[in-house]
Amino acid sequence: MRRSTGRDDPRPVTLHGQRRSRMKQTKISRPQRLTLEGVTAIRSFVVRGRLQVIGTDDSFVTLEVSEIDQHPLRVRCEDGLLFLGHQATTWQQLLKGRLSKRHARRSVVSLAVPRHCKLDLWSVAAEVVACDSPAAVQVHNGEGGTTLNHLSGPVEVETSSGHVDAIGLSGDVEIRSVSGAIALSATPRRTRNVKLSSVSGDISICLPQSADARVHLESLNGRISSQFSTIGPVKMPGQSRAKGDLGHGSASVWANSVSGRIALLNGGSTDDAEGPGSAR
Repeated sequence: MRRSTGRDDPRPVTLHGQRRSRMKQTKISRPQRLTLEGVTAIRSFVVRGRLQVIGTDDSFVTLEVSEIDQHPLRVRCEDGLLFLGHQATTWQQLLKGRLSKRHARRSVVSLAVPRHCKLDLWSVAAEVVACDSPAAVQVHNGEGGTTLNHLSGPVEVETSSGHVDAIGLSGDVEIRSVSGAIALSATPRRTRNVKLSSVSGDISICLPQSADARVHLESLNGRISSQFSTIGPVKMPGQSRAKGDLGHGSASVWANSVSGRIALLNGGSTDDAEGPGSAR
C-alpha cells in the first residue's frame, strides 16, 4: 500500500478490498485522494463538514478528502465493505446527534462509487448528499442537512433537527424527522411507497398532475393543505386529516406529523423522458 503525500501528489493510493483477505486499513490526516477496488458497500461515520456520495459507471471507488482538521479519518476495506469514519467516534455519540465542542471533528469528503454500492451514511452535524444511485441508501443524520437526488433504490432517512430535501426518488422511501423539515419531489409508481413522518418539522410533498398514488395525510396539531381536488379533508375529532386517490391509486403516499404542517403541492405536468424522477 502506498500513501499519498498530500493534495498535490498526483499518485492515488489504491486500497484493495478482496473477499476473505486480511483487513486492509489506512488513516487520512491531510487532504488526499484514494482509489479503492472491490467495494460493494459503503459505511461512513462523519461528525461535521460535508459528505457527498455520487454513483458512477466506474468499477472502483474514488475517495477525496479536500478538508480535514487535526482528527484523522480511518479507512478500512474488508470483504467488500468500505468503512470510513473519524477516530474514537462512538455509536452513542452518533445516536445522540452531538459531540462536545472539544471533541468536534470536521472534514469535507467526496465519494464517487459504483452505482450498485449500498450506502449506509451516518452523521452528527454534517451536510450529507447522495445522488445518482439505484442501490439501497440509508442516512442517519443528527443536526446536518440531507440532500437526496435521483435515487431509484429503497431509501431510508432518519434525522433529528436537520432538513431533508429529496428530488427525483422513484423507489420506496421512508423519512423520519423530529424537528427538521422534509421536502419531497417525486413521481410515485406502481408498487412504490412513500412514508414521511415528523414531530414538529414541516412536511412538503410535490407530486405531478399525473401521479398515480393513494394519499393519506394526518397531523395532530399541524395544518394540512392540498393543491389536488381529489385529496380532500376528512373530519376527525382532535386532528387534521386529508386523503384520496390520484390516478388509480397504485402507489402509496403517507405523511404524518404531531405539530408540523403538511403541504401537498401540484407540480404540474412532467416530461416522461426524464424517467420516474423529478416532479418539477
